[in-house]
Amino acid sequence: MSIKSAIHDFMSKSYFSSKWRGVLFNPFYIFRRELYLGVKHFGPKLSGKILDFGAGTHPYRHLLTNCSEYVSLEYDTPKNRKNKSADIFYDGVNIPVPDESFDGILSTETIEHVPNPREITQEWMRILHNGGGVLITVPFMWPEHELPYDFQRYTSAGLIKLLEDAGFEIIEQKRLAVGSKAIFQLFIAWLYDAVFAHIHSSKINHLLNLLLVAPITLLAELLSLIPCKENKTYLGNIILARKIRD
Repeated sequence: MSIKSAIHDFMSKSYFSSKWRGVLFNPFYIFRRELYLGVKHFGPKLSGKILDFGAGTHPYRHLLTNCSEYVSLEYDTPKNRKNKSADIFYDGVNIPVPDESFDGILSTETIEHVPNPREITQEWMRILHNGGGVLITVPFMWPEHELPYDFQRYTSAGLIKLLEDAGFEIIEQKRLAVGSKAIFQLFIAWLYDAVFAHIHSSKINHLLNLLLVAPITLLAELLSLIPCKENKTYLGNIILARKIRD
């Protein structure tokens, strides 16, 4: 492996990791750490054959510690066929597998990019065994991204209703990146769009992240230690649900 490839691999792992080294390299460390820790906590509660819906680079696969068979899925486009490694590509409506094919479904930061979320949650019901679990994360406050395929945001109540309307029973729900973490991460996201996105030197961006973003991130983590009774300011939701048995 070349030095350039090794650096790229290190940066990619830092982007989806909860390790503190990410403070130095990842401008979205605050939220990514929250996501990682959330999936790490809930992931083992999915077991058996699991579908990763919108798997991307499969960053959370290793957190599914009770998974006996892992299947990745992506939306079928020429770009995805070329750039993404997936076991299944689907047409955006029908997941091409038989009824009750899976014991669990993982979906991280994907439903906001789906124009027909009610149809998709019904598909999840179809392909899950009775009692099968769904672990889903969705942003509540986050800048638009992957345009033009960014369609909605969900409050905790809105996401719960989406799943319950499809027939799921909510087991546990948690808000991610609350309070100061949410405020500072959004500020960093603005800073990234205003400054970093216009600089085409990765070395300069890394230096700016070290000098500007890392101190803000550490301040956010420090302020998050202040107790807060109301956690209504937050960035995302993670919910564990299951298909209600017939």
